[in-house]
Amino acid sequence: MKRVIIIGASYAGLYAVKNFSECKNIEVVLFDKNEYHYIQVESYSFVSTSQNIDDVTINISQYIKSLNKNINFYNEKIDYFDSELNEVITDKNIKYSYDYLIIATGSLTNFPIQVPNIKEYSIGIKTLQSAVKVERLFSSLIKNKNKKFNIVIGGAGLSGIEVATEMAAIIKDKFHNMKDNNLEINIIIVDGMKTVLPNMDDRLVRACEKRLDELNVKTYLGSFITDVDKNKIYLTNETVVDYDYFIFTGGIKAVTINSNKNHDVNKLNQYIVNQNLKMRNEKNIFVIGDAAEITLNDKYFAPTAQLAIQSGEYVSKYIQNELSFKYTEKFNPKSNGVLISLGGKYGIGLVFNKLFIKGYVAFLLKNFVTYMHKIKFIMK
Repeated sequence: MKRVIIIGASYAGLYAVKNFSECKNIEVVLFDKNEYHYIQVESYSFVSTSQNIDDVTINISQYIKSLNKNINFYNEKIDYFDSELNEVITDKNIKYSYDYLIIATGSLTNFPIQVPNIKEYSIGIKTLQSAVKVERLFSSLIKNKNKKFNIVIGGAGLSGIEVATEMAAIIKDKFHNMKDNNLEINIIIVDGMKTVLPNMDDRLVRACEKRLDELNVKTYLGSFITDVDKNKIYLTNETVVDYDYFIFTGGIKAVTINSNKNHDVNKLNQYIVNQNLKMRNEKNIFVIGDAAEITLNDKYFAPTAQLAIQSGEYVSKYIQNELSFKYTEKFNPKSNGVLISLGGKYGIGLVFNKLFIKGYVAFLLKNFVTYMHKIKFIMK
């Protein structure tokens, strides 16, 4: 029986496991330092107190136990892999051999090194631990009655927009239902790009801008952050933005693992892979999800949950086909569109990258897609 080791219970890692679940001739071992899968696409609703921690996490052990006996989960951290010996080594110096290795370690917030102090004075939401800190902070703020706060979101991409609008919608609703209240919480977005949702469809951009105006979210766009101190953010156009709390969502940095070789990575720390998602110069090591630089026909595919899911499913199929002496076409990701929550029960989206939708319909569809992801891993 061949053994497949998967490092990381990320979107990509879990979908790879799921696709192996019907295989009786393959042993699969999933490693993760956490006991849970954090549904990052729902982080905006958690940090803004719209959902609780159970809504944005999946118990890995419970799910794995529902699968066949050839699939196991080890709640351990992998510190090293050796591609010559075909081994991974845990932080407790325990070795496990593999026939195939799948790296699905995901990514963390990329705090730009050229901006002094940004990591010290801001917080990301890419991990559950940091998201919990933001959730507790926001929860405490909206219980105040006589204070003024500026919450600055660094980044006008998908994550930043969803966090900002959800917080703003909750604040607006709270003020509307309170007669005597001197609390003032301002939500502010800063980004070096000239528009919100950069590189997305103009219809999404225009609808997002309108929603931000409705929710009184202030934006500083087209000027990059040059420095940060304890209560001020300095921009390249010499604007100074005062803040009490700074949440940074501007980009990702892939999580890599120490190994016996120097494997090629890009500027985002993503491993370079070929058209079959194999690590460069390796025959039995695959990289999926945010940890991989996926470039096909000179087109770079930015990390998304959709891409992670498809890459996990593809690599599982590839390995099964190879063991059955079947050919597998190169990885060819397809986009089903994008759905964006813009606070409250309002959303926008492009279905199959063509049909533009907005309002309650988009909100319902986004919730349905997220629910379908979660239900796959809590029910067999």
